[in-house]
Amino acid sequence: MDHTRILVVEDEPLAAMEMQETLEEAGYDVPEIVASGDAVLPAVLRWKPSLVIMDIRLASFTDGVDAAERMRVLSDAPVLYVTAYPGRGSQDRAARTKPYAYLLKPLAPGLLRRTVERALSGEAAVS
Repeated sequence: MDHTRILVVEDEPLAAMEMQETLEEAGYDVPEIVASGDAVLPAVLRWKPSLVIMDIRLASFTDGVDAAERMRVLSDAPVLYVTAYPGRGSQDRAARTKPYAYLLKPLAPGLLRRTVERALSGEAAVS
């Protein structure tokens, strides 16, 4: 597999490390873990990711949904939202940014890999 670059935006260190490990074991390049919404745009400019995995609730002024909206100015990379808080309001708000998928934590490694593969292949998201 080529070294497809994936940007992980996650403020929980353990969750971020687990995602990074799963993705790197699958052959993807995860050059940086971004811990705040405010740091997403500089990271997108620096790394030009093929895919962004974005936590919806981030411990920063800018949450994941706002960061994804701003990111669209620079990149059309698919976004996979992840959250530990399955609320209809958050999901509806996130849906307006047209993400590829919306996954609940904790993430099963197999589900994460399959969803990433589908997103990168251009396969239509399953609703």
